[in-house]
Amino acid sequence: MKKLFLIFLILTSTIFATTFSLRYENIIYTSDTNKYFSNVFTPAIKYQNDNFSFFVEMTFSNDGKFPVFYEEFYGDYYIKFKNSGVSLNLNNVKISFGNLENYDIVNSPYSLFISSLGHSKPTISFKFEDNNFKYESRYILISYDDFVPLNLSTKSSIDKGLNLKYYAIKYGNFTFGYEEASVYVNRLFDFEYFSNPLPNFFVQYYHENVSYNGIRSFNDNSLMGFFATYEDFEKYLYAQILIDDFNANRFFNPDNPTVDKIAWSFGGTYNLNNYLKAKIFSAGATKYTFQPSADSGNPLYYGYTYFVVEKIKNCIIDYKDNYIGYKYGENNLALLLGLEYSKDFKLSGVLEFILSGTKSPINPWTEKNSSTYERGFNLLNEGKIEKTFLLSLNLSKKFGIMELGGFIKLEKILNVLKLVEEVNDNVKKPYYAPSDENKTIFDLSIFVKVNYNL
Repeated sequence: MKKLFLIFLILTSTIFATTFSLRYENIIYTSDTNKYFSNVFTPAIKYQNDNFSFFVEMTFSNDGKFPVFYEEFYGDYYIKFKNSGVSLNLNNVKISFGNLENYDIVNSPYSLFISSLGHSKPTISFKFEDNNFKYESRYILISYDDFVPLNLSTKSSIDKGLNLKYYAIKYGNFTFGYEEASVYVNRLFDFEYFSNPLPNFFVQYYHENVSYNGIRSFNDNSLMGFFATYEDFEKYLYAQILIDDFNANRFFNPDNPTVDKIAWSFGGTYNLNNYLKAKIFSAGATKYTFQPSADSGNPLYYGYTYFVVEKIKNCIIDYKDNYIGYKYGENNLALLLGLEYSKDFKLSGVLEFILSGTKSPINPWTEKNSSTYERGFNLLNEGKIEKTFLLSLNLSKKFGIMELGGFIKLEKILNVLKLVEEVNDNVKKPYYAPSDENKTIFDLSIFVKVNYNL
C-alpha cells in the first residue's frame, strides 16, 4: 500500500507541474565500499511564474550512505529530501522556505560558511538585492531533540538552530561583504536573530543583558568573516575568510595565548574562449575550527555541524556530510585545478590535492582536552597527515528532453583518516586521525535524465 501511495503521489503531482524531471543514476562500482550497481532516483516537480515558484525534489537511493527507509516495503533504499519548498519574488526581495539546499554567497567548491555540497535542511530565507546592496538573513533548522535526557553518553540529537547573515556593497564588478553565523542549542528558532538586521554580536548581547537581564545565558557560538568578489564576462574571482576564534593574546597578553580557529578560501574561474573555462581554488582551516569548545553543558553541542554523533544507526557519517561550512573541515589544506568544456556536450575534469590532519566535528579539542590543547596557530603540525590525490571526469550530452552522462573518479589516499572510537576523555566522542593505511578509490557511474515541460 505504501508503494502504491508513493507512485500515485508522484504521478498525480505531475498534473499540476509546469516542469517534471526524473534523473536515474547507476553507480556501477564504488571501490571504497566494494559495492556494485547502486541506484539513485531523483524525481523533481516545479511550477513557476513571474513571482512565485513551487518545487519538490527528493532522492531514493540504495548506495548505503544513510539508514534504510521502511525496509519491509522499500528494501535497502533510503529517502532524502533534496530541494523542496516555495519561493516568492517581490521586486528586489526574495523569500524562500522549505527543505532547501543551502549554498554560500561565494560560488566556490571551498565555500566556508555553508558547504558547497548543498546539504538540504528546513530553511527560511529573506534576501534583498539591488544595484548597490545585498542582504540575506537565513534560518536553518539543524536538528531536533531526540528526547533522551541530557546525558553525554546517550545524547544523539538536540534542539539546534543556525542563523546566517551577510551584508554586501556592490561597486561596479566588485562586491565586498561581511558574513556571520550563530549556532544555538536547546531552542529550535530564535526570531530575534532572524528578524533583526543588526549583526548577531549585538543581538546576543541584547539577549543576555537586556531581554533576560542576565538571568539566562545566551553563550551562543558565533562565527564571522568577510568576502570579496569580482565578476565580468571573462572571469570570476573571490576571497573569503572565516573567524571562529582568534588569538589576540599574541599581541596583548603573549604569556597566556589562546587558539586561532580560522579558515580561508580564494580562487576563481577564467573563460579561455567561448567554450573552455579554467578553474583554480585553494582553501584551508586551522585545527579546532568548527569544533564545539567545551566538554560539558550547552557548549558541547555548539559545534558547526549537523550531527552530534558519528553514526546514524550503523552508518558512519562522512565528515563532509557533517560540516555545515567548509566541506573538508578543520586542520586541512586543499588545492583544486579544473577545466570545463561546453559546446555540443559538457566535459569537466578536476585535479585535487588535499592534506588533512587529526580532526573531530563533534569532540572538543579532538585527542586533547580543555587544559592540554595546543594554543596559538595549529595547522597540520603533527607527524602523520592524510594525503589525497584525486582525479575526476564528468561527461554529459543533451538529446532533446533527455540528457545522458557519466562520472569517473580515481582517488589515491595515503595515511587514511580513520575513526578513533576508543576515547578516554570526558565526552567519549570519537575523532578522525591519520593511520598507516593507504587505499585507492575508483568510482564509476552513468545517468539518464528526462526533463519534460508541460
